[in-house]
This record gives sequence, structure tokens and C-alpha cells, in this order.
Amino acid sequence: MNRIPLLFLLTAIGIAAEGAPAPAIEEVPLPPPPVAQPAAGQPAGGDQQPATSGQSQRRAGVRVARVSAPPPTWDGRLRLGAGYDSNALLDSDPDTAQSATSVYNGEGQMGWRPVADDTDFVKATATIAYDRRPQLEEMDTSKLALGVSGASQGASLTTGGSLSLARYWLDGDGAAAELRGGASLGWLRRDSADLLALELALIHFNEETDRPEGADGLFEIGDADDRSGTLAAGAWRHWWQLGGGSRIEVATRGGRFFANSESENYSLIQPWLALRLRPEGWEVQARASLEARTYDGERVPGDGAENAIIGLLSASADRRLGHGLWLGGYVGLGARDSNYDDRDYERWQAGARLTWTFAAQE
Repeated sequence: MNRIPLLFLLTAIGIAAEGAPAPAIEEVPLPPPPVAQPAAGQPAGGDQQPATSGQSQRRAGVRVARVSAPPPTWDGRLRLGAGYDSNALLDSDPDTAQSATSVYNGEGQMGWRPVADDTDFVKATATIAYDRRPQLEEMDTSKLALGVSGASQGASLTTGGSLSLARYWLDGDGAAAELRGGASLGWLRRDSADLLALELALIHFNEETDRPEGADGLFEIGDADDRSGTLAAGAWRHWWQLGGGSRIEVATRGGRFFANSESENYSLIQPWLALRLRPEGWEVQARASLEARTYDGERVPGDGAENAIIGLLSASADRRLGHGLWLGGYVGLGARDSNYDDRDYERWQAGARLTWTFAAQE
């Protein structure tokens, strides 16, 4: 597989493999800790709305019902978005590569909670998404994902786990698959919280000459590209609560990617800082991260192993319109710098989105 589609898929999968912000600026460096998804009236662009006396409280990133109004048995969201991507191919020379494109996307997600009580919850989710890029039709991306997550609250600790399976199509052909699992341990204090999380992801990129078409991609995995492999990582996350659901987060993530090709093996360290503000009727988020990578092997004999720095800045704001509708926008900047100039890039994205959330009890 050549580099351009591969980097594009790495971004879509969300392992931040090349540091590019996700289309809706919701790139998360870990699989989310096992939390309940937004209920009706909450934006789909972030975590849950602030808890009130009649709603649920948060336990180190895990929402657990406490008083009344238990979480809904069913919930979901539908989202439509449109925007611009200055360098969708993550090319070092985007003007020559004609890498800029408009982006139109749609996403639907359904969630079901068979267990949701004062101390425990289990939730299953199904997601389907499609990104259309008119100027780069071969980069149109589809996604189908299934997941399950759960958490249990003890006297002083909250434990959680998650498992998800996703399949990606590029221009209608099966191009990548991912199996990801995570486990977390959280502590909650009056004004702060800490979370330790582990993740393990099996990433499969199809050989360019072995991509099953359409629905066949659901049942035929195909041969793996040399850059397929296993990602193992751990992270520590700390939140300072600002009141009303607002918070500041600092975190550090470290890990190792074991690729089929030695030159694609790398170690990583990634600190980040995030801010979430929730004034009445709004959901505002901002995030800055810096990732350092050290690769094992030489890409070009005599040039040494690659060292790379990947930086990201992103911000988004969503306004509640009522009846479960949210209107928002996002902007993001990304850049990569390494000792291999042809792998460097700069990128910016901006767009708008309309989200409808809904929920129901059995």
C-alpha cells in the first residue's frame, strides 16, 4: 500500500498515527474510558452534560446513576457536517499533490444499556459513518463499528473496560480493520479525578491489491500490509473540576507500536492539555497535544531511524437549539516534523455540524 491512503486510514482509525486531527475535531488519544454516551439533549461532540441533583454524577470519567432519572435504556445520535480540509492526503507538498478538499460527512449511532443501576452499567453501541470528499473521490471513507463497554463503582475506585471492532472502506473497497480493547481504573475527589487506562489495538491494513469490494469486506479480511501491527499503550489522565460540568485535563500517554515491518515499529510519548467549558446551552472544547516518536529501523539506508514530532491544536463549540438539536463548528491545526522531509506535513481543518440526540426508556 502506498503512503497516502495508509496515512489517511491511520487518521480515520483514530490512533493518531500521523497526528492529524479527526474530521470533527474529536480525536482522542485513547479509546474513551467506559462512559455512558450522551443522553437526549446533550451534544455528541464531547462527554456528558454536567450532572445535577436529579441526574447522574461522574466517577473518574464514568457516569453512574445516583438519585432519580436513570440513564436511558436506548439512546442515539445523528450528525451531518460540512467543512474544508487543506491537506487530506497529509502530503509534504499539498499544492503539488492537490490534497485540499471539501468534506461532507454523516454519522449515526445507537446505544443500548442492558445494565444501568446505582453502581454498574453495561452499554453496547453500533456506529455507521461516511465521509465524502468531492475533490478526492478515491479517499471517500465508510466505517462500520460495534462496541461494548462497562464500569463498576466501588467504595473508592471505579473500574471499567471496553471492546470494539471496526471495519473501514476506502472508495468502496475494504481497506482496514481494527480490534481494540481497553481497561481503566479511576479515583474521584471533590474537585478532581484521576484515571489510569490501558489499551491494546490490533490494526490491519489491507494490501492495496487485496481489498474486497463492498459488503464482501465484512467477511473477507484480506492480506495485511507491512505497516499493520499491534498498538499497546497506557495513559494517566487528571481532571480539575471547574463546576457546572467544566473542567481542565492534563494527561500523558506512552506506548509502543509493533508493525509487520521493522522500519514502522515505534515508541511514543504524548502529553496533552484539554479544556471543556459548559456555559448555559453551550459545549465548548479545546485541546493541544504534542507527540514524540522514535522509530526502530532506517527507511533509507544510511539516513538513520526516523524521529518525529507531531503537534495538534483543536477547538469546537456547539449550541443547543432545543428538542435534542445542536449546531456547532470546529477548527483544527496539525503538523508533523521529522528527519525525513517527505513525511512532514501541515494541515488545517474547519467546518460546521448539526447533531440530533435522542433517548428512550423501555
